[in-house]
Amino acid sequence: MTPPTAENKTLVLFDLDGTLVDGQHSVIATFEAIFPAFGYRAPTPGEVRGIIGRSLPQAIGDLLGVEAPAERMAEAYKAHFHVMRARPGYHEAVYPHVDAVLRRLAARHGLVLGTATGKALRGIRWMIEANDWEGVFKTLQAADTAASKPAPDMVLNACRETGVPPERTIVFGDSVFDMQMAVSAGAHAVGVSWGYGAPGDLMSAGANRVIDSFLDVETAVEVFQGVFSHA
Repeated sequence: MTPPTAENKTLVLFDLDGTLVDGQHSVIATFEAIFPAFGYRAPTPGEVRGIIGRSLPQAIGDLLGVEAPAERMAEAYKAHFHVMRARPGYHEAVYPHVDAVLRRLAARHGLVLGTATGKALRGIRWMIEANDWEGVFKTLQAADTAASKPAPDMVLNACRETGVPPERTIVFGDSVFDMQMAVSAGAHAVGVSWGYGAPGDLMSAGANRVIDSFLDVETAVEVFQGVFSHA
């Protein structure tokens, strides 16, 4: 078989929190610790879930407004989270079937996997190490490599890094920010129902479809590859 060129490969980008891992509890706990230290009421779990996916300063600004010291609060968040993550026994639960499906996709001819997440690179690398996912992702797009979602920058950066065009790129995510990011970059958006966003909101934000199990990721990728091959 002739090796695929970058132009006929498929790039598959994954959000992390709410898509691959259920990290909401750690995020909520960190906000509950940080906000009172700056004199603000801690956000409710529902409020936090509504901004997961955004980069930290933007998420804090969404919750508190432009007058909040978002950059200083973001640095405090990172320091607190780093300490919490270093504690023995700390983990972020991986959703069912994620590990097996990622490994199968990473081994598949013509696919390139990557991340597009509001986490920082340090958080992505911790997740990769914790789950033994070295080599699974070929491009890591994060809060400290690009503008916050829903800007298209993470997708476009991943496309430039891998040589795969946006029209052959699929973004899987659980938030409207993920869907809007994909659409604005000219990529294809697929929502997931097990995260923090409502399926109806994902469809309204531009999702091509919403899937109910990580096992459905493989089918969705195959469908898109079939479309790409006939384009």
